Amino acid sequence: MRKTFLILLFLCCTFINAQISFEKGYFISNDGKKTECLIKNLDWKNNPTDFKYKFPIDGDDSKTETIANVQEFGIDNTVTFKRAKVKMDRSSDDLGKLSETGQPVWEENNLFLRLLVQGEATLYSFREGNLIRYFYETKSTPLEQLVHLRYILTKDGKSTGDLKENNYYKQQLNNNVRSANTTDSDIENIKYKKSDLTRYFLKYNNTDNKTKNGVLSKTSEDHFLLKITPGISFISGSMNDGDTPLKDVNLDSKSSFKIGLEAEYLLPYNKNKWSLFLNPVYQNYQTSKQYSRPGPFTGSPATTRNIDVKYTSIQVPIGLRYYFLINSNSKVFINAAYSFDINGKASLSFDKNVELESKSGSNFAFGAGYNFKNKFSAEIRTNTKKQLLGDFNTISLEYKAIDLVFAYSIF
Repeated sequence: MRKTFLILLFLCCTFINAQISFEKGYFISNDGKKTECLIKNLDWKNNPTDFKYKFPIDGDDSKTETIANVQEFGIDNTVTFKRAKVKMDRSSDDLGKLSETGQPVWEENNLFLRLLVQGEATLYSFREGNLIRYFYETKSTPLEQLVHLRYILTKDGKSTGDLKENNYYKQQLNNNVRSANTTDSDIENIKYKKSDLTRYFLKYNNTDNKTKNGVLSKTSEDHFLLKITPGISFISGSMNDGDTPLKDVNLDSKSSFKIGLEAEYLLPYNKNKWSLFLNPVYQNYQTSKQYSRPGPFTGSPATTRNIDVKYTSIQVPIGLRYYFLINSNSKVFINAAYSFDINGKASLSFDKNVELESKSGSNFAFGAGYNFKNKFSAEIRTNTKKQLLGDFNTISLEYKAIDLVFAYSIF
């Protein structure tokens, strides 16, 4: 199992690296010269300080440019970064490190800002780990940060423990990015996050008399999917009754229908190729077996024994998934999950008399599948062995399954 896992991990890393490609783009150097080239698209989560580029005739040879030499670069119809010397507040948002003054602490830096909306009012973003800041500019307002920070209220020099927010960005928008159609509630309801701010700037640019269009730079978005997941399990297992520890009884293979729901969260970077998923599924398995076991002494006749196995649970795989993009509609994926049971209950009966009951154990699952338009998918998922009678030491009942899982996205 360890070797199999290492092989899968190696293949996963290899495929991930292969998915990072050079795409048509450009950069503008300090002297204003624009160079058309291919840029390595890392779908940056954090704002970069450099990038790799090459020309089609260069083959696999690439070069690196840095923020010191480039004032702007971008990948066509995907993302644009512009260099700017700006004052930025780096106040922490961690509860244990919050400001006690409620005022920004400015640091001046040269940064590549990501262009989000372009128009009469332009919006940019900067991200570095958990630090997220937004910047804006208009024809009459130079580039500056939209100010928002949380702080702890103090009184007489001592912390009161009360959590407050400095929402000065709303005043900045009211003063500098407000049209005749903007209401006070429009500004008051804006949260300091990308979706709210981009929506507001696009609306402003589209309704302002001086401009007809706002341009939104395409970036990966976080996305939540809820799916119905019917499927079929192909089940096998084995039992050892403790009296004959060297002899396992192989249970008959069976198939079983299962139904569940899957919640999937597409992570907002690397072109939404990574996701987290939770897939609770109801399953019901029953089987019977007749087998012979040797007598207690040498030469004693064998006896026949009948067993009945019952197992029901809500199985909950929780895991990580990675997509390999084929085209705009199709992609394949691999995933790995830790699987546990809710209300998992197993029983083993001998000759309709002695019955053993136990809570079921946990296991791991690995899968691969195909997804079409984030709407339909099919997956083959293999599950490692699960011990169904974990409450007993002298008897074991192992369960393993290969699942064929179909999924349909509700939204």
